[in-house]
Amino acid sequence: MKLIFYYFKKNLRKIAAGVFFIIVVDLLQLLVPQIVSRAVDILANVQFDRHVLLIQCAVIVGAGLLMALLRSGWRMLLMGSARDLERGIRDELYAHMLSLDTAYYDKTRAGDIMAHATSDIIHVRMAFGFGIIALVDTLLLGSACIGIMVWTSPTLAALCLIPLPFLVLATKTLGNRMHQYHNTAQEAFSALTEQIRESFFGIRVIKVFNFKPQVRQKTENSARDYFSKNLKRAYINALLRPLLGFFFNTSTLIIILYGGKLVMENRLSPGALVAFIQYLGILAWPVIAIGWMTNLLQRGMASLKRIEVLLNTRSEITFPQDSVMPDIVTGNLRFEKVCFSYDKQMNVLSDISMDIPAGARIGITGPPGCGKTTLLSLIPRLYDPMSGRICLDGKDLKTFDPQFLRRHISFMAQEPFLFSGTLEDNILMGERLSGDNMRDILDQVIHICALDDTIAQMPKGLDTLVGERGMTLSGGQKQRVTLARTLVRPKPVVLLDDPVSHLDTRTAERVIQGISRMNRDALMIMVSHRLSALADCDWIYVMDNGTIADQGTHAQLKVSNAFYRTSYKVQQSESKPLGDRS
Repeated sequence: MKLIFYYFKKNLRKIAAGVFFIIVVDLLQLLVPQIVSRAVDILANVQFDRHVLLIQCAVIVGAGLLMALLRSGWRMLLMGSARDLERGIRDELYAHMLSLDTAYYDKTRAGDIMAHATSDIIHVRMAFGFGIIALVDTLLLGSACIGIMVWTSPTLAALCLIPLPFLVLATKTLGNRMHQYHNTAQEAFSALTEQIRESFFGIRVIKVFNFKPQVRQKTENSARDYFSKNLKRAYINALLRPLLGFFFNTSTLIIILYGGKLVMENRLSPGALVAFIQYLGILAWPVIAIGWMTNLLQRGMASLKRIEVLLNTRSEITFPQDSVMPDIVTGNLRFEKVCFSYDKQMNVLSDISMDIPAGARIGITGPPGCGKTTLLSLIPRLYDPMSGRICLDGKDLKTFDPQFLRRHISFMAQEPFLFSGTLEDNILMGERLSGDNMRDILDQVIHICALDDTIAQMPKGLDTLVGERGMTLSGGQKQRVTLARTLVRPKPVVLLDDPVSHLDTRTAERVIQGISRMNRDALMIMVSHRLSALADCDWIYVMDNGTIADQGTHAQLKVSNAFYRTSYKVQQSESKPLGDRS
């Protein structure tokens, strides 16, 4: 609830003004039946004053116009405050999601997050905005109507209000059911959102392997599950309105029967009877608002709890608040008996120890699944080791602010990812070219990544749109754009995870040679299965089953390590033309 209170305080003046407008509108609503009552009594009199009647009609019209104006005012004030709440929660939720660590996203479906960011926030906004309106109308308009009806005729009021307790009981019972069905419907909505997102994300695979029937059936099952659970919620809504209509029609019947008897006995004036019916009609909205408010609050509270659970989730990547960040990062890196596990049960890395000086060129290789990518992910603190420690310039990485650390590390992930935008946007990531120096650096990086010919062939050059996730580019082109993004900002630590895996041999050699020549002062760690890419490294580590199986230079490992020697011979054989292979 603290989340709501913050925005309540922030918009307190608007909310107070909106509530004041509602109160004035409610008082005008209560005044109109009294004017109508007098008008009817005047008409019932054989000798009536037409001038007085016209004045009363003018008052009713004026009250109606004023109510319309004030209704517009409170809608803008209260619903504007609710919209501000919606925007604020969405911004806060997005900022919080960016602060969470990688491990959280490993175990959380994107569909759940999207459901929080869309329908859950909308339900909270509805509860906040319309909930205030319904609350004020229920308390003021409802109590005032009942009071006036009792003052007019206590007996008639008591009789016509007999159905109301049953209506409140039915509303409460149905509200509890609504809360339960809303939770299950939101869970089904999350599953459906995730299924649709996954289908679009993997559309190429679906088409190539003709998985359309299977994916369509799976999506239909998710949609049917959401439909059935949402239908239960709709059934509750469908029951509320007929119940309201039944109870109010019953009350109207009581008023006509007993009130008509009182009029014929001259114990109640015709105008008072008409006013009584009008007050019952006005009372309909507060009573409806009770059910509606219950519905909104049940949905809003359920959604708010789901959002608060997410906002209360904390990143496991933390650092001491009193830790002082170094002025300069040189890039001396040391692993001390590091172990890591994703599930805290089976180690992916075990007893990793390395001492890497600043400015070194380090290669890491090994069979698939041996922990190479995981090892690189520990350096920018995408994950933290379970035991042991990693030191940068003699300082434990766990004492570094992750944001500060990542500002000094360039990291190219194994899977290239491009955003919807232009080539330049994907390389510079929002930064703008300023000055000839930045343009020279960009041109140099484009040349190193062998992108110059590719960009020259594109109709708009660097301003060419690459499509969603770079769909218009080949795998090799996407990898080179991702590499350019990594290299365009000189940093003291450069991590490259298989940077040439999608490139042909000739292009890969050109790229590796270019990488070797640039930023010689930076520590560079390159993971690669292509051993020729590691040939110029100062030192190479061979990993196997989460441990360092061997280490040495390229020349040493070709002799001492069977895996390295065999892999190198196979790759050299594959790189030769078919006629030269023996």
